[in-house]
Amino acid sequence: MTITAIDRAAELLFGNADRSVVNVRFLCGGEPNVIAEELAEEIVVAEAQIRSGRARQITSVDAYLTELCA
Repeated sequence: MTITAIDRAAELLFGNADRSVVNVRFLCGGEPNVIAEELAEEIVVAEAQIRSGRARQITSVDAYLTELCA
């Protein structure tokens, strides 16, 4: 059985009861039709960035988006 990016993303987000995600938001850049497999691949990449210390924590999405648009 082949493990898909969707399976891997679900395992990363919800597979460990000690660190299960309780609040996740997906900002899809205004795209009305996002392909689940592509979104899952982004989750897998993001988790790898978090694990390696290359991710930046954003505590206010509104402030971050305002900063991007300025």
